[in-house]
Amino acid sequence: MNKNIYKSFSIALMLSLAVNFGCNVLDHEPQFQIATDEAFANPVNAEASLNGLYNEAQLVYNWRVQTLGELASDLVQSVDTWDNFNVIDEFRQTPDNTELDDLYTQIYRTIDLANNIIAFAPGVPGLDEARVNNMLGQAYTFRGMMYFELAKYFGGIPGKYGELGVVIETEPSIGINDQSFKSRATLDETWNQIRTDLEMGESLLPETRTGNFLTRSRLVKAAATAMLARYYLYLDNWAQAESYATQVISQASYQLVTPFSDIFRTDFSAESIFEMHYNVVDFSGFRQWYYPASLNGRGGLSFHRPFAAELLARVGLDTRSDMIALNPAFGGVYYSTKFDQLQNASNVPVIRIAEMYLIRAEARGRQDNINPGLEDLNAVRNRAGLPDASAASGAELVELVLDERKFEFAIEGHRFFDMARTDRAIATFSNIPRTTGASLYSIGSRDRYIMPIPNSEIFTNPNMVQNPAYR
Repeated sequence: MNKNIYKSFSIALMLSLAVNFGCNVLDHEPQFQIATDEAFANPVNAEASLNGLYNEAQLVYNWRVQTLGELASDLVQSVDTWDNFNVIDEFRQTPDNTELDDLYTQIYRTIDLANNIIAFAPGVPGLDEARVNNMLGQAYTFRGMMYFELAKYFGGIPGKYGELGVVIETEPSIGINDQSFKSRATLDETWNQIRTDLEMGESLLPETRTGNFLTRSRLVKAAATAMLARYYLYLDNWAQAESYATQVISQASYQLVTPFSDIFRTDFSAESIFEMHYNVVDFSGFRQWYYPASLNGRGGLSFHRPFAAELLARVGLDTRSDMIALNPAFGGVYYSTKFDQLQNASNVPVIRIAEMYLIRAEARGRQDNINPGLEDLNAVRNRAGLPDASAASGAELVELVLDERKFEFAIEGHRFFDMARTDRAIATFSNIPRTTGASLYSIGSRDRYIMPIPNSEIFTNPNMVQNPAYR
């Protein structure tokens, strides 16, 4: 969102500073905080707080939540001197990694803004029921999305991997006291929280908003529905994943866009179910990290060479392979050009319709519903210029879908978690060469399917338990 808006609504920014209930309480307390009763004293101030929620979420989706996962996969490597990236690339991240700390902290800041809206929006004088429900729907959906990211990164998936969920906070943070130091919830409790938040958001959000900009840059009902499809995919509930994906696919406003590049070159295209808006003031960081110094980037991230070779082999056949370029540094490495706007002003699709097709394809494959699943898979393949694929079994279809997701969502943050949730990570992330590394790198253990709880939380919360690989 435009930061000029936020300057005129400084209350939301003050609220965003007043956070730290479950994260990095070593940060100094703000010297000045606007009281909650003033922040929600009238509809204008309440809307400012909602703007602040989007501002905080921008800092989750600006590149960090996507890139840290990709770095731990076989798609993206660090060719930089930034050690906090290099150690993730080499599967040796530790609890003092500042990038993981920043991600953890920013997610909780976003949650706290959502908690403030959920707690206080219903009592705002002059705010009618429809507007209250609209605000609550956005806050609940964002909170569910944030807990989903926390569970993915720092908790695990029930019945698959991980010992504990994350700290669950559903009340606004007002200062620091003994109640600030909560224990981690169970995995089941964490995933139940995600579901109930997304379901509540779905029940309250409108179907659409006025204009394409608001319909795709602000949460609507379909965004919560799509997140529920993603949620059930991770939990292997194939019938529900298929059902929720179908609900989104059936809406005519969401379509696979051709050419593929238009998803990233055209703001708020029909591909986007929810797209985080950035500009030259509120900017994302994809271009900065991927583009070389000769093009005013840093050039610290590139494709792993084996994956780049796969992409290059598809040039002229698969339009997704057109979105790479050569950085001649380091003996020649290839980087993604998906997010190419100068000054890092590219919007970032958070949920897009191609994911719904591939979720439904995988869910149908898992249920041995092969032909309809192939239709979904081939819709995505055909859009990229590829011919129809075929599969003789549901298991074969699932393998095709997972491979398709690798090419469709490269650098968008899905690969590591796709391999973890399907328990393929140990086999897939093994003996991976880094261009600037001295050896081959392997993930080695299922305990490393999740990241460490940051030291800032471990050292300040006496009830916090570290994940097993990092104790």
